[in-house]
Amino acid sequence: MQLSYWEISKNIYYSILFIMPMLFLYEIMCWIQYYGLNVQIRNGADVFIRQLFFSFGHYSELAYSLTLLIIFLVIVYFNWNVIEKGKLKISFLLFMFLESLIWCIVFIFLMGVSENILLSILERNIIPEQFYLSIGAGIWEELLFRVGTIGIIIYFMKYTLGYNHLFCVFMAILFSALLFSLFHYIGQLGDIFTFRSFSLRTYAGIMLGSLYVFRGFGITVYTHIFYDMAIISMPVLMYNN
Repeated sequence: MQLSYWEISKNIYYSILFIMPMLFLYEIMCWIQYYGLNVQIRNGADVFIRQLFFSFGHYSELAYSLTLLIIFLVIVYFNWNVIEKGKLKISFLLFMFLESLIWCIVFIFLMGVSENILLSILERNIIPEQFYLSIGAGIWEELLFRVGTIGIIIYFMKYTLGYNHLFCVFMAILFSALLFSLFHYIGQLGDIFTFRSFSLRTYAGIMLGSLYVFRGFGITVYTHIFYDMAIISMPVLMYNN
């Protein structure tokens, strides 16, 4: 049976293929930005996931890379039916890119982004670094808070506590959105907590969580990246004009 775009574009294998160029770009931009320096600024979710491997000492990077490779191979194995001849459609990746742009525009209108909310970005005004961190946020925050958190909560509530699937999804989206928002205030580079920014980020987390459940990991990652890049660019353009 021929699978439709709406089914295939949600598949995790397509999502992995879709985000690989952005992951590669993120690592290249990190290398260029901090070449020769002892310190790197990375997305907080990326740092958090890497810290899980610090117990391996000198082999932490190797363990981290092997884990990612094993996860990818497992995904390929369990999605082999999508990889079979005639089902891997490169054109779908382009459609996913365009769909992500559309969702980004929708999110901008739904968030009601104003100049006052965005002015804090001008304090640093380092566009290449901000774009680099936007890519990292899109990949690693979606992996941690959507794939990881939502997946674990749904599994626990449904198969351990026995709740209805729709209720589990609703609670998973809400709880992951709250964690997603709180995460931005943790650490030395964390933002100063305000109820307004917390509410705004929680709302964004609910929308991203809903998009993840509805359209899958890859499209949510690109939508997140495009949205962050848009809100970085908008105040700079307004400031220059």
